Amino acid sequence: MKDYIIIGAGLCGLSTAKKITELNLGSVLILEKSRGVGGRMATRRTLNTRFDHGAQFYRVKSDIAEFHKIWKDNQLSHQWFVSFKGDHWCANDGMTSLAKKIASGLEIQLEKQVQQIFFENNIWRIVSDKNEEWLCKYLIITAPLPQSIQLIEHSSLGAIVKLSELEELKKIQYTKALIGLVILEEDFSINEHGYEEYSNGDFFSIADQKSKGISQDRALTLTMSPHFSEIEFEANDEVTLQKILKIFLKQFPNTKIKEAELKKWRYCQPTGTYKNFSCEIAPKLYLAGDSFGGSSLLGAVRSSVGLTEVLLEN
Repeated sequence: MKDYIIIGAGLCGLSTAKKITELNLGSVLILEKSRGVGGRMATRRTLNTRFDHGAQFYRVKSDIAEFHKIWKDNQLSHQWFVSFKGDHWCANDGMTSLAKKIASGLEIQLEKQVQQIFFENNIWRIVSDKNEEWLCKYLIITAPLPQSIQLIEHSSLGAIVKLSELEELKKIQYTKALIGLVILEEDFSINEHGYEEYSNGDFFSIADQKSKGISQDRALTLTMSPHFSEIEFEANDEVTLQKILKIFLKQFPNTKIKEAELKKWRYCQPTGTYKNFSCEIAPKLYLAGDSFGGSSLLGAVRSSVGLTEVLLEN
């Protein structure tokens, strides 16, 4: 029995758990379906090197100032570049390491796929796909919104769910993302700082992992546009990867690819933002995340802060 259970160990879930603990609001447990924490703060060790294949950086803004200080003071992050959008920082050992720092000291159970939730006698009962069970007073779901809605509908909570709010939340969809992880034969320079975003075309961004300092090899993360990713998402992985490489070589004909791999995000970025930083969709059941605070790491933290204020008021 816990006071709070949080489903999802992305930045919003980790931040919320940390704030609940710091404010002594009660005991808290995080359940995460993956093998590690961080959500889209994802670092992959493959092709004999490391790639950030989700969020490539964080921008130093007031929303994330507390975490930035922790990461900087512990020598976990460094400035990558400054642009008209702000001061961009990245992790020395990949973005996952920053999430792990926030997770330190929190109670987290990994590889726990929540199947159903039940509200009984003013208590939430959570059941996994392996029939594991947990109880809590307050339940917080920070998974991508379509997954959260799917869990709620699968759990037959119609009698207690705010249906008008649920219909409003259903309007928020997510873009998909196909990611090419590429090792080149020779050095490559996309621009002066090693990161480029595109407003049109097949690429969304290209990030030089060697420039960031997390790879010794000539490693690139090629994030494809939402349009390209939507069209190709269900296609054969190898065929899709070859299409991505062909597009890259057409744009950069003097490069030589040594190795490559494909990564997929079914839920990349929300297409809209809910009117509030969180939503109490049923009694003591809260939804939070980037669909509520904004489509970025800053948005995830913003949602967490807003949710914590609501919990304090209650």
